[in-house]
Amino acid sequence: MTRFILLVDPDQTHRTRIARSLDPTVGQVMAEATGPEEAMRLAAMTRPDVAIVTTHLENTDDFHLTSRLATEHGIPSILLTRPGDLMVMPHVTQSGVMGLLVRPVDPTTLLAATELAICRFQETLALRREADSLRRLLDSRKLIERAKGLLMELENIPEKEAFARLRQKSMDTQRPMAEIARAVILAAEVRGRSRCHPTIRTPVVR
Repeated sequence: MTRFILLVDPDQTHRTRIARSLDPTVGQVMAEATGPEEAMRLAAMTRPDVAIVTTHLENTDDFHLTSRLATEHGIPSILLTRPGDLMVMPHVTQSGVMGLLVRPVDPTTLLAATELAICRFQETLALRREADSLRRLLDSRKLIERAKGLLMELENIPEKEAFARLRQKSMDTQRPMAEIARAVILAAEVRGRSRCHPTIRTPVVR
């Protein structure tokens, strides 16, 4: 599978050298940028699989770029740095970079690093989606438990019946139980009947 690459380097000669050295059947440079703003514009236009960014110790814009590429466009990045620039490591770990190589680097190593970066980035995204799903599930359960408690108090009914009412309303309206629970809580708050839970903050379910 050919991976399409966004190459970010202010040095035209260096960009040309990297682009020509790569096996086009494995990795192909589809866009070249001299700086962060151009890189972001080209990333939106070309949707590459990975970005290769040449960085220098004194240039923090590169780290902002890799973070923006990841968060705004879902594109992982590999940094190419000079031998004396290993002090960039703290910035690397904070910017979500998926790989760091010291120049000069041979084409085979570079292509292997791009493939690894893509795979690791996809795994990271999957873990984040799973974490977000678990968080939403927990928030939903908190809403349902609170609404159930309010129904038990207001209607003087047992827990099982309170839950059954929420579930039946969810089925009747074809809306999630968490949404029904939120409506119950808001209705109780409007009537001033939720004073028994003054410190509980209603979680937002997305």
